[in-house]
Amino acid sequence: MRLYAIACGLLLAACSTTPLAQTSNAPQARFHYPDLNLQDPADGQVLVSRVDQAASDYCRNHSAIVTPHDRRADPRYCATTIRVQLMWAMTPEVRRAYNEAWSKRSRSQGVWQ
Repeated sequence: MRLYAIACGLLLAACSTTPLAQTSNAPQARFHYPDLNLQDPADGQVLVSRVDQAASDYCRNHSAIVTPHDRRADPRYCATTIRVQLMWAMTPEVRRAYNEAWSKRSRSQGVWQ
């Protein structure tokens, strides 16, 4: 029993302590926003457009990675998933600006996603 516990301890110690996202070469969706004034509603719309474009570009090349087989018929699944991941990776200030611009765009276009 002692040998089993030592073996388990050694295996756990050998596990990497760095997050997988930092060590993997998986493709990532990215967008640029430092040139935007997050207080300006027009720049907020540009931010929403850039996030949408980043999600679309990612999904164009990597949708099979994100989309489960049973959801492949839904053209919005990948873009929505990537958009949510991008949103959660934003700083609180950028996320707040994005949410405000997104809700204004959704109301004006009658889009609720």
